[in-house]
Amino acid sequence: MELSPRHRVILKSLIDEFVADNRPVGSKTLWERYDIGLSPATIRSVLKELEDWGYLLSRHTSGGRVPTDRGYRFYVDSLVGLYELTLKEKQRIQEEYLKMQFKLDQILVATSRVLSNLTCNAGVVLGPEKNLDTLKHVELIHVNGGEVLVILVMRSGTVINRNIFLDAHVGQESLYNISRYLNENLAGYDLNEIQASVIPTLRIRRDGPEDFNHVADLLHVAFQMDNSYDDNIYIDGLKNLADNFREEEHRLHKVLSLMDEKQFLKKFFGDYVNQDGIFTIIGKEGDDFLGGMTIIATNYKMGEKRIGSMGIIGPQRMNYHKTLPLLEFTSKLVSEMITKISR
Repeated sequence: MELSPRHRVILKSLIDEFVADNRPVGSKTLWERYDIGLSPATIRSVLKELEDWGYLLSRHTSGGRVPTDRGYRFYVDSLVGLYELTLKEKQRIQEEYLKMQFKLDQILVATSRVLSNLTCNAGVVLGPEKNLDTLKHVELIHVNGGEVLVILVMRSGTVINRNIFLDAHVGQESLYNISRYLNENLAGYDLNEIQASVIPTLRIRRDGPEDFNHVADLLHVAFQMDNSYDDNIYIDGLKNLADNFREEEHRLHKVLSLMDEKQFLKKFFGDYVNQDGIFTIIGKEGDDFLGGMTIIATNYKMGEKRIGSMGIIGPQRMNYHKTLPLLEFTSKLVSEMITKISR
């Protein structure tokens, strides 16, 4: 149903008041605190209609009303006027990153802390899957007999050492030539691309140095990464969640349990890595597990490549006006920093 301007003004005023005070809102409060231009009786009538249509809910007969998931969804999609971050607020965010060396994992840890501190909710950052990291340099070093050390330097700053075992001895001079050939053809590709298409293409071309195909048989071992671990998800702000849900004990346990479900969070935020924009998931829109919560998610990039996601978890009554632009600004800043360190 299309809401009239009158319904929109009253719904927005009620949710603004509820977000600020965390108490059910009645017609008298709206009449006294907001310049709506309607009588208390008319406001009561509109509130009743909004409740009948599923935008509001009465917890008690005469105790005011609170927004439903549907009410929050309409509010976020149609009524929120986005706040413009001040220069001082942007500087505060940037200063958090100046305290550390520019390494990928430090940037991601700092980002979860920034999102948590500035929104008073929980900040979550999903790091890149290891096989999406981009190769910067590769070196093959002869160890002993058929054993070769493969050193991968990734654009994220990660250095990976892998040992492969050839059927026959390949000298260091030949390994230097193979390393040079690999760097000319593999640099700038992620590990998935290297395994799936680049190495097979090089083998078909047959223009590589002597012994290249012999080594290529085992390069997939060096480029294979295990993405099953939880070490690429960063969470900060559990105390904020405990404070925000303290008066809702029936939800507090569920919220804190959610933060322990690393695989659930990885899958949930993983869905937003390849989607541009800011997404707001309200309550059970995302999963039955999310009743009473809101998750706001977006991605970040290395150059033009989408490599990870970040977001905020909190109660539905969060300050959307400020939280949405804050997440957007932080995402762009993180993308710029990661792109800079990857060059």
